[in-house]
Amino acid sequence: MQQLGDAMTIKQVAKFVGCSSWTVRNKLVPAGLPHFRSSPSGKLTFFHEQVVAWVLARQNQTKGGTNR
Repeated sequence: MQQLGDAMTIKQVAKFVGCSSWTVRNKLVPAGLPHFRSSPSGKLTFFHEQVVAWVLARQNQTKGGTNR
């Protein structure tokens, strides 16, 4: 579990990234943000190291570090 880092809720990810929970669920997850869902109707779980790696990869894809 150490490689994945701590488990994070959708609210924690939203705060970490600087957006709303709605944006995480409806924009970032469909854009490829790594997550785990225990069942089709289960809550989303994110792992800190995966979120960090995904954010860094997205920053490297855009010039200037923003994707707006």
